[in-house]
Amino acid sequence: MVRDRNISVDYLRVLLACFVVLGHSGFARDSIGMTGLALGNSILRVAVPLFTIIAGYFLASTLRKGRLSPWVGQLLWMYALWSGIYLLFLWPYFSARPLGDTLRELVLGFMHLWFLQGAAIAGIMLGAFRSFGRGGVIVSALVFAGLGLGLQYAGMSGLSNVPIEHYRNGPMYLYPFMAMGWLIADGVRMRFTLLAAIAGLALTVAENIFWISRLGDDPLLEIPLGHFLLCPALFLMVQRIRMPATALPLGAAAAGIYVMHVIVLQGLPLIGIDNLLVAVIAGITLPFMLVCLRHSQIFKRSGIRPEIPAG
Repeated sequence: MVRDRNISVDYLRVLLACFVVLGHSGFARDSIGMTGLALGNSILRVAVPLFTIIAGYFLASTLRKGRLSPWVGQLLWMYALWSGIYLLFLWPYFSARPLGDTLRELVLGFMHLWFLQGAAIAGIMLGAFRSFGRGGVIVSALVFAGLGLGLQYAGMSGLSNVPIEHYRNGPMYLYPFMAMGWLIADGVRMRFTLLAAIAGLALTVAENIFWISRLGDDPLLEIPLGHFLLCPALFLMVQRIRMPATALPLGAAAAGIYVMHVIVLQGLPLIGIDNLLVAVIAGITLPFMLVCLRHSQIFKRSGIRPEIPAG
């Protein structure tokens, strides 16, 4: 059974959002060498799987309450809203691009916002497969993970020209990790989590080194096999850490950083700021401050004093 919200998980969300900003900025990518790139790609890419495991963990309660439709609707509304915002913000680029390409991207997953659409699809799949019990969820997750890995390796090895969107999506990438979160919430436990985390990280780094030495830094590995061991182990380890209580809206701030950071990264060069370190810091702090300001205004208007959750 899923437990009460753990503040350490919200701290983790903010850290993961910072990983996303750092990865999308390209900071230090050209100066860290093959081993540094392999290690960086191994670590920074835990963001999406861990975000998804967290979503699956808390979705277990939503599913028991029969509230999957509002959950999915909120994700799709955010996807539509922020896709529209980015289309307007980057209109000079998209207006010069074939309309069919943009429509295809909107259907398959638009920019970094593909995660919102993919999570909605993965949530629908989880709602369907859970009717077959744990076994149904486990088998379906293994099948879709296998398909995603197979398509990825076929593309990277030159056996096919499959586009990345055909495996970096809700069914083949996010669903297996969302299923992990649901299984953890349903009582499934992982033994030797520290050993699993170390083994998963070692496997992930080794796999990244292999592909970088073979293909260079483009494309980088999207779905490392080791993450299927590393990410659930990290989630379980973080749950055991007691973090200080805070009234800051950490979960909402992490979501804000995720959806808004590309505006900052793309916008700063337009006003003459090309320093990547400044871009990373601004891409994290500006959305964080905007979300905190919005929440403080909401509480001020309502007259409700935000409570500090238990750590």
